[in-house]
Formats: sequence, structure tokens, C-alpha cells
Amino acid sequence: MSSLTDYVRWYADLSFYDMPFNDVDNLVLSTLTYYHFDLLKKAEGKAASLRRCLQGNADSGFYKAVYDSRRFGTLLVSDFTEVFDSETDTQFAAMQFHLCDNVYYIAFRGTDNTLVGWREDFIMSYRRTYGQELALSYLNRVIRDEREYFVGGHSKGGHLALYAACHLDDDKLGKITHIYNNDGPGLCPEVDDVSLIGRIRNRTTVILPQYCIFGRIFAHDIPDVKIVSSSFKGIVQHDIISWGVDHGALDIVNDFDEASSWINDVAEQWIGDISPEEREKLVGAIFDTFEERGAEYYTQMFSEGIDDVEEVVKNVVESDAVITAAKLPGKVLFGDFFDRLFSGRLRRFLDADELVEGIILTLLGLLMVLVPRQTFWIVVAVLLGGTVAFQLWYTIKKLRQSRWNFAHERTRVYILLACATVFVVTLVKPQAVFIVGSAIIGGWLLLSAYKSLLKVKSGRKRDFLWFRNIVKAVLYMGCGVFIMAAPVETLKWFMLALGAVMVIDGICTVIATLLKANRKYSRHHSGNKQ
Repeated sequence: MSSLTDYVRWYADLSFYDMPFNDVDNLVLSTLTYYHFDLLKKAEGKAASLRRCLQGNADSGFYKAVYDSRRFGTLLVSDFTEVFDSETDTQFAAMQFHLCDNVYYIAFRGTDNTLVGWREDFIMSYRRTYGQELALSYLNRVIRDEREYFVGGHSKGGHLALYAACHLDDDKLGKITHIYNNDGPGLCPEVDDVSLIGRIRNRTTVILPQYCIFGRIFAHDIPDVKIVSSSFKGIVQHDIISWGVDHGALDIVNDFDEASSWINDVAEQWIGDISPEEREKLVGAIFDTFEERGAEYYTQMFSEGIDDVEEVVKNVVESDAVITAAKLPGKVLFGDFFDRLFSGRLRRFLDADELVEGIILTLLGLLMVLVPRQTFWIVVAVLLGGTVAFQLWYTIKKLRQSRWNFAHERTRVYILLACATVFVVTLVKPQAVFIVGSAIIGGWLLLSAYKSLLKVKSGRKRDFLWFRNIVKAVLYMGCGVFIMAAPVETLKWFMLALGAVMVIDGICTVIATLLKANRKYSRHHSGNKQ
């Protein structure tokens, strides 16, 4: 993988007459928008070459390569406009690059490192901004009939390119050949008429890094989306200078990073759950705090450490935005789970047997903790009494079918008599209750441990269910061995421990059942969307 700097050096001697404008040129010019262009600020709207603008400030790296390049260094930059106004929360810059003949690239600057710029980004999620009006006004002012235009930008600049282009009248829009949105958010559906994107849909290219967050916010159905590699890791892949180039083209990858897709899903769910009014209140509480404390750049936001964090929390609580802020951790941990659960959408995906098992385990475990000895006797008596009752019913049924042929059904009669004898003995001899009960409970615990181990062995994914089965197997095996070997004096403490284990297991079983239902729901609806 090569870089934008490599690209500029490789094609330094080819003008835009020799090699037409392409996707990578769009990235280079979008990157150049972040340069301060002090010369053009003083020139009051006059044009100057890039080489002249960079003179004295291109010692190494990307800007040095641009300065030395015929392809880029000789380009004229004109109509440079910059607005920075903290009163209207506006950080805006736009310029034109003259490529060849009557072909121009209009570029909008993205977010810089000022708090005003960052705040403006968030404002776009709940109302129109002055920066958006400036972008539309800029296109209306500079577009001329005899010229052909490419329009683009990076981050907020890409958003402004989309916004301004789709709001143009037909005559002006007809002069735009192509629009580039380089990792910028789309139009907020609660603020803008997103149907206007249809006017530019087939002449727009969206370029996104593999680890993409910002460019997938309010994303539109645009067919030409390209995902590129990056030399950086994580969220800093947003920096356009890190994007990969394969000689004269973008270094394309097949799909987004899974972690970024998860973050994007969470952000999408969270934004969908809060109203524009809630967004405004939260943004105001956070940014007002830092501005009141004298911060001007995002690097100063937490310069005072814990004091800054404490002040933000205080202002969020006092502004009644705490509920809005609290929804984000919930979405991170649970996604749409509780919405699906309380709305009843998970009902038909629940395994009723597992859910009932979890509830019974929880209730029985609580009973063991509250009255350990009595619960042991009750459980053993109920199990033995139930066994005798069932065997009596089944034996009578078989005797009736055989016309009361006791000789033919003597085995079942002997089993019934044996069960009844054990039941009577346990009622009159406490020691017998402990022996029989410890054998029954111990056997059940060992069987449960074995079933959990089989689930661990067959488990493909090391998720909550996988770890839950490991813990259950270990605890139940330990309890099963202990009850069959320990003396009667330990019964109370054993029942307390087993009760606690069963409560935890019961709760985990209920949670696991709900999580499996949520997973089935997601798979079902994902399949329907496809």
C-alpha cells in the first residue's frame, strides 16, 4: 500500500491535460483545504498558484511533494473564502482549484481543531447551520455557465459538498460533473429533505476508510461507495492523509472493520432514540462547559483532567440532558434488546422450556437460601412422593390393560413396592432422608454438569453462553461430589451454597434465553432485509 504523498511524487510531471482528474486527485485537493492559505487571505480574492501559496512552508512530506509537483504545484487557487465566527458556531472555508481549460475542483474544508468547528458538526444533527448556507451561497456565486466543475471535501467538507450540490437549482447543478464526499456524514433526516439526494445520487462518489465512523452517520443510498485501506489504526483512519493508494487508483478493500461497524450500529441506535431537542440540550451542556473554562481547541478540552470531567457531568445533570447521555451506555451494552423485550417482539423467539427452567431454578435457589434444612426435606419428600404417585398410576394403568394380571406385571408391582418402602422409611428416619436425598441431588448435579460440559465442547463462539456453561459445569460438579461424600452436619451450609449457585444459574439461564431470542430476532430480520 502506498500513500497520497507517493502518488503526488509518482505523477508529478503529468498535468491534468496529460492524465485526467481521478478519485485520488480528489483526495489530494481535499487534503490541501486544511492549509491556511495566508497568501490568499491577504490577496483579497485574487488567484495564486499552489506553489506560491506553499512557499516557505513545504519543507518535507506531503506539502513538499505538492510544491515540487507540476501536476499540483502549478494549479491556480482562487475564490478562497474563510469564515470563523464563534457567535454563529461557524468554521468554514472553500476554494477553487483550476485543473485545466474550463475544468475546476471546488473544495470545502472539513473540521479543524477548534471547538467551534467541532460544535458545528454536532449542531448539524438538530438544525441547519450557517456553514451550510455559506456552502450553498458559495456554489451559487462561483459556478459559471462556461465551466465544468467537480465538487468535494473531507469530513464536514464532504457533507457541505453534498448539502450545497443537492440544494442548487437545476441550471447550476447541471454544471457539476461529479461530487465527492470523503468520509463526511450525510444529511440529517430530521433537519433536511433527504429526498434531494436523489438529484445527485448518480453523480456522487463516497470514499470511506476501512475503520469508518463519521462517514456512515446519516448515510444515504448512494451506489458508488468505495472503502479504502489506511496506514493508521482505529478511529484515526478518518485522517485522509493515511488512506491507501495503489499507484494511480485507490487501494480498495472489501468491507468495513467489524469494530467500526459495531460502533456505527450503536451510534445509529442512540441517535435514533433521541430527539433533535435532546441532542441540542446535550451538545450545549458539553460545549458550553469547555468554552466557559477558556478552551478554544479540542486538545484543551480535558487539560485540567478530572476537574473538566466533573464540570461536564455537573452541567449535563443540571441541563436535564443526563437522560439523553445515559442512553448511550445502554445502547453500547444492550443495543435494541430492551426495546424488543418490552415491546413483546422477542416473544415468539423465546425457548419457553429454558425460560421456565431458569425461573424455577431461581425460585428454588432462593428457598434454599432462606430455609436450607426445611427445603432439603421438602424437596426430597416431593421427589420421592411424586415418584411413588407416578409409579402407582402407571402400575394401575398397566394392570387394567392386562385385566389385573399381577403375574404379568409383577416387575412393575415390585418397583412400586420398593419406591413406597423407600418413601416410608425416609418419612420416619431422618438419616435415611439425608442418604437418599444426597444421592438424588448429587446425581442430578453431576448430570447437569455433564450436560454443560457437552455444550462447552460443542460451542463455537466464546460468548456469554459459553462462559456460563463452563462456570455451571465446575460449580455443579463440585456441589454434586460434595453432597454425596459430606456428613449430615454440613447439610445447612451445603444447601446455602447450592441455593446461591442455583439462584445465579437461574438468573443466567433467563438472561441466556433472552439473549438467544434476541440473536434469533436479529438473524430473522436481517434475513428479511436481504
